Amino acid sequence: MLTYAPRPTLNLRPYSLSLLLTIWLGLFCWTGPVSAQFHFKDYGPHPRLTPPDAIKGVGALMVDGQTGEILYARNPDKRLLPASTTKLMTALIVYEKNNKGLNGSVTIQESDRAEPSNIPVVPGETISVDKLFHALLIESANDSARALGRYVAGSNEAFVGMMNQRALAMGLFNTHFNNPNGLPAPAGTHYTSCADLMKIFQHVIVYPELAKILSTKEYTIATASGTHTLRNHNRLLGYYPGMGPAKTGWTVASRHTYAASVTQNGHQILLILLDSPNKWLDAQILFNWGFAQIGSQPAPSGAAP
Repeated sequence: MLTYAPRPTLNLRPYSLSLLLTIWLGLFCWTGPVSAQFHFKDYGPHPRLTPPDAIKGVGALMVDGQTGEILYARNPDKRLLPASTTKLMTALIVYEKNNKGLNGSVTIQESDRAEPSNIPVVPGETISVDKLFHALLIESANDSARALGRYVAGSNEAFVGMMNQRALAMGLFNTHFNNPNGLPAPAGTHYTSCADLMKIFQHVIVYPELAKILSTKEYTIATASGTHTLRNHNRLLGYYPGMGPAKTGWTVASRHTYAASVTQNGHQILLILLDSPNKWLDAQILFNWGFAQIGSQPAPSGAAP
């Protein structure tokens, strides 16, 4: 005759209420470190790739930095709003007009002031070109863009003309500027394309000084308005492996814009994103995919979101 042993029961008495609460919180409420939100859980030597067409951005262009091969493109020639990635052209022109250096200083005028992202500058103070460049490319300061443009061209209007002349000289026929910082402008007066912005970005990062600033996470400057710690708007800097120089942008109309370079295992990928609802997610999808295609990371046998 078969007999059955009684099912053991769990005795909870030895456990305190606080210990049980701790276990429950750990299982169901822990969200991981802050950096976890920037990473795919499956990122690693053999990532489970999300197909690039899953991105939500309207425009995208990703190229192999060494060969120039296009790894992915979506509407590369479509005219879209650049927002603060405009400042890449501003930086390029000012740097070259300033004898390819960061020397000199600028006496601030009332016309240099701008909102919302700014140092802020104070009319009458003198700020070094070096500080203005750091504020321009790290903190995306709109007043720095106006001050630097006026510094090399004499006025904001003259500098915008200089920007558009340079765009034509570079063959950027889907680009036109209305201001040096990317703030909202009348419809049809301020736009670029992924292909055009890629050329501007490539010209900028050729200069080591500019590439270094674009890769700097924090930088402190002192001006008449106080001591300011500039914080890079690139949330993937320091989180996504190999993240290098990059410039971000955002307005309500443009949504997220992005120009970024990542290098892993000696392979560099350059990416432009325009009109994206979430550039951080789109960028990671594309970088993961791109590195798999060029062999920096072995591609898996199948892809999964």
